[in-house]
Amino acid sequence: MNRDILSLDFYGGEITAALAALDDETDTLRIRHMLRRPCRSFAGAFVRDMQGAQEELGKVFAEVSEYVSFDPAVVVGLRGNFLSFKRSSGFKSIESRHRIIGPREMEEAARSSVPLNLSDRLEVVDILPQFYSVEGNIGIKNPQGMTGSLLEVETFLSFAASSHLNNLNQVFNACHCTEYQVLPSSVALGETLLSTEEKQAGALLLDISANLTSGLLYYKGTLMDGWELPFGTDRLLEAASDLLQNDLETTRQTLRGYEPGTDEITDEIIEDAAEKLTSALSKELCQSLPYLQHLPARLVLCGSGANKIVLKSAKQTLGIRKARIGVFDDLISDCPTDNPAYCGALALIRHALDRESKQLGVAKTKEPGLLDGILDKLGLSQLF
Repeated sequence: MNRDILSLDFYGGEITAALAALDDETDTLRIRHMLRRPCRSFAGAFVRDMQGAQEELGKVFAEVSEYVSFDPAVVVGLRGNFLSFKRSSGFKSIESRHRIIGPREMEEAARSSVPLNLSDRLEVVDILPQFYSVEGNIGIKNPQGMTGSLLEVETFLSFAASSHLNNLNQVFNACHCTEYQVLPSSVALGETLLSTEEKQAGALLLDISANLTSGLLYYKGTLMDGWELPFGTDRLLEAASDLLQNDLETTRQTLRGYEPGTDEITDEIIEDAAEKLTSALSKELCQSLPYLQHLPARLVLCGSGANKIVLKSAKQTLGIRKARIGVFDDLISDCPTDNPAYCGALALIRHALDRESKQLGVAKTKEPGLLDGILDKLGLSQLF
């Protein structure tokens, strides 16, 4: 039996979406459709215009509805500086018969890692277990089925401002979509796009969009920190505009369709502008991570701002030895998926399925609803 899964990544003034079909019998995932649409009523997942946001999201649902005949599971990716992250730990005394550790004990241990003094202005949107300990034996990835009297867990928590989540929920409700899972896009990217070797060696992930950069830091296989920066390739565009002595719109038109290596003069301008962008990123990283004495050994760059020139500049500015542009090139698909801007939407699907199959983590979900409601609102229900 096939299941349809739709991911929506709110991505710095635009939405990227991926529609996939999962064959449960063969455990085969096929990407059926990708889309990328400007959404000026959103800034990341922050709603700037309620009516405009409803109209823009409705257009995305309308396009997706052409490819599905059943309700898809919906995964929503969050980005923006209303997100915050924290490492934590929790525990659970095992009181069940024979002291067998099951999914319930694992979930309760993870939930106990949430601070009791958490501000009422924040909501927990994700609890990611990193590793467990049973009776003091550390480094256990999945303790289900083990025996012990005490289960401990190290977690990575993601929080979001309640007011922003409520606004986003109102937009989805207005589109008659009330069943969806919420995940931080950056966490999904880190957990699926980076290899085990990269995480163990120490890796910095940077996902750069037009006006937002999401980042994660791994050290010795552990997710250490995450942050959302309120700038992206707009900083590069501003620098290029100064160098060309043009206004932003003229510069944007000049660079539209530009490919690295096609024009020597433009290459030099973009290289200088990229250095200003990566210098700004380096400065923010040093301020955000004062405890970090040395940057990690690996850099993975993705997002619409990922190209060879920015990668080269980031590698030099940050002093990182190995760097690459991250893409998902191992997917079965009916459409191109190798654009770095699609990484977030694809990562959300893979991460949600990984956690479902392993029964790991606690993500925020909304109450059940039907895609039929979306189709009714858009006047498309008669097609199905």
